[in-house]
Amino acid sequence: MHIRRQLTVASPLTAANIAGATMDTIARRDRSEQVRGALATEFSAREVVLTDSGTSALVLALRALVKPGAVVAMPAYACVDLISAARRANVRVRLFDLDPLTLSPDMDSLQRVLAEGVSALLVAHLYGFPADMTAVMGAAREAGVPVIEDAAQHACATIGGKSAGSFGDLTVLSFGRGKGTTSGRGGALLARSPSIGSISMLTRNSTSASSAKDLAIAKASWMLGRPSIYGLPASIPALHLGETVYHEAGEPQRMSPGATALLHRTLPGMHAAAAARRANAVVLRDASDQSRHLSEVREVEGAESGYLRFPVLLRGDIHDAPTLGIARGYPRPLSAEPEMQQCLVASDEPLHGALKLANRLVTLPTHHMVTPSDIANMSKWLQQR
Repeated sequence: MHIRRQLTVASPLTAANIAGATMDTIARRDRSEQVRGALATEFSAREVVLTDSGTSALVLALRALVKPGAVVAMPAYACVDLISAARRANVRVRLFDLDPLTLSPDMDSLQRVLAEGVSALLVAHLYGFPADMTAVMGAAREAGVPVIEDAAQHACATIGGKSAGSFGDLTVLSFGRGKGTTSGRGGALLARSPSIGSISMLTRNSTSASSAKDLAIAKASWMLGRPSIYGLPASIPALHLGETVYHEAGEPQRMSPGATALLHRTLPGMHAAAAARRANAVVLRDASDQSRHLSEVREVEGAESGYLRFPVLLRGDIHDAPTLGIARGYPRPLSAEPEMQQCLVASDEPLHGALKLANRLVTLPTHHMVTPSDIANMSKWLQQR
């Protein structure tokens, strides 16, 4: 009963919020200053730039820190949007491995990649499970390279009581579909290090994205949020829902007024939404503990996950269940993606952890629109693995 109460109160993406954001847009109410202020406070940033997507924010981060042709260290298992950002920013990439049981960087692998020579380091939080930023920042400082913290999937995770996304020299956020806090589309670039100049200059000649398109995406995300509803379109192959599809990054734009207005309404509910996800994860963890054929992903020491999704490693064949919202993770390490080849620096670094994640990881939904019935069905699915 306690879980059911949390599920019903934590609803940041609602029809009312979408309608309110639409009215704000029509009335030309500019919410950008309030949104930037809220993000600066949440992530201890000195400057915030709002962009049309998290990928655009990453392109700007790369441009702010390194010159074209420079080498950047990136995780070997992550969203393919990292590749599109690298290509748009014209940088080369060295990949380091991940620990499949924590989704955090394999520090031995990261140390070797840093020793080979890079101009910057990008580290990503995956599915709400925070990377070990204390260890990462220590290694980066020793190597003398700046850090881009990709917190697109931070989901209100914490490390040592501090918000994931508040450690790197630059932080990238995303507010797209499935990111916990959404504005339809949109992202943000946050600056923390005093050695980096003003990042606002990076978008001074940019145009704004389309409000109508962003609000339409938000409405579709709300309508398809329930696993029972999502299962129908997900079963249609032509729609490619839930699949990893590569898209070339466009030139970064500013966040649309509509997305900004919606983000202004959804940001205050992000911690309540995280509490609901954690409550759901407790039930799913109890169910997964009863299976002998899977391994749970666990937080690094001193961290608390925001459970954007509930990830498990299957010991047998990969199984998903679209009607329950259960999906496999990214299907390939970034090293195996065709689009990565033109910017990948040849290396003998073993990437066994990334390959294991590609072969064995599945994730379950935890968000506020998951019902007690959904949780019961997913628990049964876990127990049967």
